[in-house]
Amino acid sequence: MTNAFDQALQKATGGYPVDTLIVTKNEDDEPEVSMFVLDADNQLLHVSYDPEGGIIFKTAQQDELLFSRQLLETIAKMQVSADRRWKELQRHWVDDKATWEGFEHLLDTPNIQ
Repeated sequence: MTNAFDQALQKATGGYPVDTLIVTKNEDDEPEVSMFVLDADNQLLHVSYDPEGGIIFKTAQQDELLFSRQLLETIAKMQVSADRRWKELQRHWVDDKATWEGFEHLLDTPNIQ
């Protein structure tokens, strides 16, 4: 049985694992390559990788974030995998319609308990 922290974490991530690259839809129904991580104070961060190589940190808290060197290295190393996922997704961008089509099979499924 999972403890209360694990249950809260699963609820906060929508059932997605921590420290694992995922592909989901953003609020505009477009693909998003991201992962959830915990900072050194166990604050949940949503790290999003954009198609141009940028890294975006999203957090619900307004607290200061505390990054360990290991966490920063993990986030940076995950950029290589994120770039690969974006290459897969780019095949589903339709230029003349300026929209995404048929990428849904690349989405990761949350583990909802």
